[in-house]
Amino acid sequence: MMNRRALLLASVPLLLTPLVARNASAHSFILGAIEIGHPWAKPSATEAAALFMAFDNTGVKPDRLISATTPIATAVIFRDRGGDPVEYFELRPNRPLPLRPGGRYIALHGLTKPLAIDDEFPLTLNFAEAHSITVTVVVEPGPEEPGTLTP
Repeated sequence: MMNRRALLLASVPLLLTPLVARNASAHSFILGAIEIGHPWAKPSATEAAALFMAFDNTGVKPDRLISATTPIATAVIFRDRGGDPVEYFELRPNRPLPLRPGGRYIALHGLTKPLAIDDEFPLTLNFAEAHSITVTVVVEPGPEEPGTLTP
C-alpha cells in the first residue's frame, strides 16, 4: 500500500508538467505555414508603443507581413533595425524573423490610452499569401525593465 501511494504521488508532477508546458506556449498563433510567437508590447506613458514577437515560416514559399491594425492605435508602422519605416517584413521559409528590442519592431502611434503591464489587446496581422490572423498582444516589462530576470 505504501509503495503504491508513493508511486501515485510521484507521478503527479509528471501529469502536471504537460499542463505547465501547454500554458507557457499558449501565447503562440499559427496561420497556415506562419507561426507567430509571443506577441508583446512594452508599457507606454505616451501615445506611442513598441510591439515585439517572433515569426517563423515553416512552408516552402516566402510570404510577407504587409500590414497590421489594432483598435487601440490610429497607426501601425513596421520599423527596421535603425527605426526607419519599412513597407513589409519578408518571411522566408525556415528563416525565423524575430521582432525584438534593439532590432526590427512594430510601432503603434496614436494610442487611445497608455499601455499598462498586464493589459491585452487585439492585433490583426495581414500577410500577402497566408491572409489575416488576429493575435492577442500582452503588455509586459521589457528585458531592461526592473523586476525582470535576465538570462
